Amino acid sequence: MKTLVLLITVCMIIGTQRETFAQTISLTGTVYNESGQPLPGATVRVKENSQIATITDEQGHFLLQVPLTAKTLVISYIGMQTQQVPISGRSTIQITLQPAAHMMSDVVVIGYGTEKRADVSSAISSLKAQDIQGIPVAGVDQMLEGKVPGVTIAANTGQPGGGVSVRIRGITSVNGNDPLYVIDGVPILTSTTSTSQDQLGGVPGQNVQSVLATLNPNDIASIDILKDASAQAIYGSLGANGVILITTKHGLQGQQGRLSYDVYTGWNDVAKRLPLMNLQQYARYYNSVIADFNYMHSVAPNQVGTLDSIGEFKYPELLGKGTDWQDAIFQTGHVQNHQLSFSGSQNRTTYFFSGNYFNQTGTVIGSWFRRYAGRISIDQQVKNWLKAGFNTNLSKTEQKVTLTDGQQSVMSVMLYNSPATPVKDLNGNYLTTTNIQGVPFGDQINPVALALLRDVRARQQKAFGNTYIDIQFTPDLDFRNQLNYDYQLTQNSAYQPNIFNPYGNLIIGPSRLREDRGVSVYWGLQSYLTYNHSFGKHQVNVVVGHEAQESKYDGSWVTATDLTLNIESLAAGNIDPSQTGGGKYQWAMESYFARANYTYDNRYTISLSLRRDGSSSFGPEKRWGNFPAISAAWSITNEKFARNWNGLSYLKLRAGYGAVGNQNSPVQNAYSTNIRLVTNAIGLFGQSNAPGVPANAGNPALAWESVITYNAGLDGGLLRNRIEFTVDVYKKATSHTILSVVLPGFAGLDPNPPNNSYQDIEPPVVNAGEMTNTGVDVSLTSHNIQSARLKWNTTIVFSHYHNILNSLTTQQAALYGKSMDFAPQTLTVTTAGHPVGSFYGFVTDGLYRTMDDLNKGPQPMLPISPTGTWLGDIRYKDLNGDGKITNADQTFIGNPNPRFTYSISNTLQYRGFDLTVFLNGVYGDQIYNYSRMLTESLFDVYQNQLTTVMDRYTQSNPNGKLPRYNQWNNNNLKISDRFIESGSYLRIQDLTIGYTFPEKWIAHLKMTGARVYVSAHNLYTFTRYSGYDPELGAYNNNVLLMNVDYGHYPVPRSFTAGASIQF
Repeated sequence: MKTLVLLITVCMIIGTQRETFAQTISLTGTVYNESGQPLPGATVRVKENSQIATITDEQGHFLLQVPLTAKTLVISYIGMQTQQVPISGRSTIQITLQPAAHMMSDVVVIGYGTEKRADVSSAISSLKAQDIQGIPVAGVDQMLEGKVPGVTIAANTGQPGGGVSVRIRGITSVNGNDPLYVIDGVPILTSTTSTSQDQLGGVPGQNVQSVLATLNPNDIASIDILKDASAQAIYGSLGANGVILITTKHGLQGQQGRLSYDVYTGWNDVAKRLPLMNLQQYARYYNSVIADFNYMHSVAPNQVGTLDSIGEFKYPELLGKGTDWQDAIFQTGHVQNHQLSFSGSQNRTTYFFSGNYFNQTGTVIGSWFRRYAGRISIDQQVKNWLKAGFNTNLSKTEQKVTLTDGQQSVMSVMLYNSPATPVKDLNGNYLTTTNIQGVPFGDQINPVALALLRDVRARQQKAFGNTYIDIQFTPDLDFRNQLNYDYQLTQNSAYQPNIFNPYGNLIIGPSRLREDRGVSVYWGLQSYLTYNHSFGKHQVNVVVGHEAQESKYDGSWVTATDLTLNIESLAAGNIDPSQTGGGKYQWAMESYFARANYTYDNRYTISLSLRRDGSSSFGPEKRWGNFPAISAAWSITNEKFARNWNGLSYLKLRAGYGAVGNQNSPVQNAYSTNIRLVTNAIGLFGQSNAPGVPANAGNPALAWESVITYNAGLDGGLLRNRIEFTVDVYKKATSHTILSVVLPGFAGLDPNPPNNSYQDIEPPVVNAGEMTNTGVDVSLTSHNIQSARLKWNTTIVFSHYHNILNSLTTQQAALYGKSMDFAPQTLTVTTAGHPVGSFYGFVTDGLYRTMDDLNKGPQPMLPISPTGTWLGDIRYKDLNGDGKITNADQTFIGNPNPRFTYSISNTLQYRGFDLTVFLNGVYGDQIYNYSRMLTESLFDVYQNQLTTVMDRYTQSNPNGKLPRYNQWNNNNLKISDRFIESGSYLRIQDLTIGYTFPEKWIAHLKMTGARVYVSAHNLYTFTRYSGYDPELGAYNNNVLLMNVDYGHYPVPRSFTAGASIQF
């Protein structure tokens, strides 16, 4: 630190002697396109000092204060060829830019700097602000869906503000696969969750929120995705899952004050309903089940009486439709977004201010999300060699959560609740299922009451940003010192009252209140030198730096039960010690990094980088890790022999290798044994009132998880760059996977330990496995028509990856994904030789339809009898050939990973009109439809079912497609391929029509731009999947539970109208 302070002081002293550099002249000019029309939004900068820059106004004009020593201006615009224009003492310059279909002259953001697209030798994809605007979702991460090759995105839930699975080139680890998000140099390392449903007495349910829901999408200028390790290695151990660099908008020098207002509003709904039985259909089904029982003579008289004691379903045709629980639970949601910004410059100061309000109500009652956000960005050119500034993002979000995905989630209860039950009586009291004599009838949960009376909130206040100084030693040498910070206050709560209706039926209960509080504080200091020099045919760029980071978390949680008068206060109940506690966590890392890029004659490029990280997540012997990378590129069309190749405008070959690390662990500070401070603890030797007990079994040998990527790519342009393409093939190998190990019984740990005991500890964490992803990414853009009045572009994106777990090298031979039940079943098994999260179960072989089938086939799991295995039951295959059906006959029955994803985007512009049609597709993945397992269970007559159960095996319908009704055992409900379905789909994801008003129409209103548009999002989905929505993501972002539909909140269909106005 002393060295750093001394360096800064010396630089400032040197800078005061550079008065000649401070002398400037005013340079004005106009930028035109190839048709001679003014080009607004073009970037004009001084080549010798990239910090001196501006953009052209609506008339293509610019004004720039440039040093007398400046020699060259660089003018760039998206889709146009960048020009370098000598100043040569002029005060006025006119520039005409020519179209450039390919983007090789674009500047992309890389770690700790920028680089020309033509010089990029690694796999980097980029998006601009216009690519994500107007999409009616809370999180920027979901807006990227289908737009980037190699990036697979799926919403984990349709709940407003809900979590999103983002996978860059497949699954990297079983511990966490979210990429690193870096916003203006600030790494976002905090996440958000709501209180889990199990705190209210149910199974957990979805509770992970979108990482980027706190960020205002309108503030974004560009997004760059680092996809291979040769690009990611500069971020070392934080870059294993890929890096998404987000650059926000800033004011530009010479730009007059500009006020912008963007707004959209609309509604959303659930596009599909499932064919659940109405009351008449349910009554017929109910009566037919009684007939089945009588046929089999297997039901005691008291059981028959319980089924229909008074014959209220005797005449189904006299009944109405009953309660449609889908109509009761689903609603038309609304969304609105307002964004106001003001940007510009004055003298040597540039500024950008913005405010945002986003409000979305969900399509399931009792769910909504709100965001209030503001941003301040100020940059000051103190001297020509010194620049300073700060950037602050503030947000406050609140999410009302309808807990979904689980046995007693709102969505699941809605599916199986009886249509014989009204939502409320005439006096507005909630009802449970009873017959007309008031006798309880089936499941006693009212899903509407569950959704509206439970109150689960996720509240967050966040402030993050940076402050920096930038010192220009020489035109080639720059020093930047940047302090990053991220403060997050989380206040979650979950409340459940205890309510009986006037008839004595429990509507919801018992009463509980859970409150969680957490404070996360992150800071990081980056200091780095950048050397950028060109001489002759040589271009050199070198970055050398140091970074220190620290994160602290302090949280507590309190649960109260038996709330007096259902008062929503902890003081009104009894504190539950088993659900009350707190904890602190601290993490720190120090890093050194360097990168060197060299380009010769715009033909050959080589890039080398190295990062060395030291993390507190590991013990002293394993604390430091080195992460090197190398990549190279050959611009073939810049060779003399290729300059006359007909039809080939541009061709560049890339290759790269890189290593990154991962320090995500299921246990914090897993290398050491942590102590849990508790009261009334049972100690090592059984003593009571121990002051603390071990929280985990430490492993000082725990080391970095390693990810190595090999990448080869080809960038090209054809027919004067009317067609441009990018192709990448890669192999990504993960080793030393960080996993919790399962201890054998002789380890001395009780598998069912008492709370707060010595035996209630986390198992040790070890490096225990290897995984490989191989794949190909393709992007193709065709500029079909490029005339003065009509422009039509088509972009196709294709991504394929194959994931396989190579080994698990400990006693934990497999990882298991369990269903979200009170009695969980194994849904997925992750083991060597198979993809992560593969579905595992029995293979079905039709039904037992004859006694010969029963007697001559493999011995079934249960005895042959009406209450065991009988006619109409599922027949499972004897895979191991031992003549009987056992658990040994289970096998892999499905893969949740897609074979490939693809998208097709068409954009047309005619005069002021624009049209965008964006199609997004997934092919080859499979879904385990647990919701259909409930609604075709044929196990509990009190539960509603799909209409398909009427075509089941009965005496009168021996060829029925579904098995018989069987309430004596769950043999027909084993995890099997019966409920595996195709998850492939093609979705009309976005359809937008807009109109931009001519300047002459709006100039008298002091407007410089105005556009209106209407848009449809998730308009229609082509799929064979029988559930609500084939886009399922991963349950709480857990890769062991991908594509499991268990009461899933469907992604909504949205219709919006909006406007964008500039003054």
